[in-house]
Amino acid sequence: MGSSPTQDRTRARGPARGSSRCARHCAAQPAIVARFGRRLDAGLFSHTWPLKPAILQAERRAGSGFPMNTGPDELTRQQLFEENEELRDSLRTLEASRALVSCLDGGEVFAVALDVLLGAVGESRGLALFRRSLQNSDGVAFRGFDESETRRLRGVMVLEKLVGRESFDVPRVVADGVVHDALAEAGVECGRILAVPMCGSESEQGVLWVFGDRADFGEEAISHAVMVRSLSELALRNAERYGRAKERALVDDVTDVYNARFLFQATAREIQRADRYGKQLSILFLDLDRFKRVNDEHGHLVGSEVLRKLSRVLQECIRQVDTLARYGGDEFTILLVDTGEEQAMAVAERIRRTVAETLFEGGGGRPVRLTISIGVATHPVHGRSRETLLDAADKSMYRAKSKGRNCSVSASDLSED
Repeated sequence: MGSSPTQDRTRARGPARGSSRCARHCAAQPAIVARFGRRLDAGLFSHTWPLKPAILQAERRAGSGFPMNTGPDELTRQQLFEENEELRDSLRTLEASRALVSCLDGGEVFAVALDVLLGAVGESRGLALFRRSLQNSDGVAFRGFDESETRRLRGVMVLEKLVGRESFDVPRVVADGVVHDALAEAGVECGRILAVPMCGSESEQGVLWVFGDRADFGEEAISHAVMVRSLSELALRNAERYGRAKERALVDDVTDVYNARFLFQATAREIQRADRYGKQLSILFLDLDRFKRVNDEHGHLVGSEVLRKLSRVLQECIRQVDTLARYGGDEFTILLVDTGEEQAMAVAERIRRTVAETLFEGGGGRPVRLTISIGVATHPVHGRSRETLLDAADKSMYRAKSKGRNCSVSASDLSED
């Protein structure tokens, strides 16, 4: 059972007994948390946090034989030591959370936050279930489980979706319920679970689950959970801003659908997923018939508006899990996940009919009718790589053009030539 470097460094400092007061303050004051992070980056805090002068004075008094002042207005020597130890523990958690500053991916934030929380509460087993906003899919990170347990847990948490991320709304300790039922189905034993939900300001959301193998979770564990959650949600908001900027680089300026760069990334990713789970994957390559006439007769501004409306029409013909991208000019590509050749041909025909029946607006309000030619290729039947699959769909589209346009052709028909 392995662990990450962040988790190892955090656990090496020993189980933390953090300050609930510090954690609550961090949760209530995001600005304070941000300032702590900046000071950590500047190296203003260290593991050798100095003892307060009152403690040193108390020690000198004790060593010299002078009586110590233990009146009601003075903190006792033991209280001072405990207060400094709590502060050290809180700072250990804050310093371990520095790794969150460099996380620009939501999934990475959840994984690092899980490492930090495990180290803070002195546990070794946990998992994070989260939503990948850009990929529109679930993600999960495991710590402290063997390969067999990880495989079973992944099936329960992600594939069968027996436990939703919305199961928890605040950090709390859970002794039984839907989570334990799901773990029992996966054959994983556990006692009490520390559940910590996290979310960004937009789409990032997930939950951390820490399994109480060594000790029960008390107020101090909840305090550390609140602190880690506050810092992690700051990191999630940064990841969301970065994701928006990155996504803009992957979106076509004219139509507001994805561009070819994103298509290449998504196709490679979906092929890997299809291979892993034994699923099929289809690609549609679409090209407007005689679109040059629209630009020549109505102008390029009208042509751009036609492409924008076409993008909306295509989006309405496919599912949310599918990917529409503008390949270039008047060419579009659609990635259909978990879709075989027969289903893909049905989708292509539905798109072809819808485009033919749609009235587009030309110059001076004159209606414009368009048709579209579509090529279809399916993984793994027509290609196992991104390049071969796209090439097969492209050749099928040109075969549709040669057959008189306004039709759909599968790559299987190419073998008849």
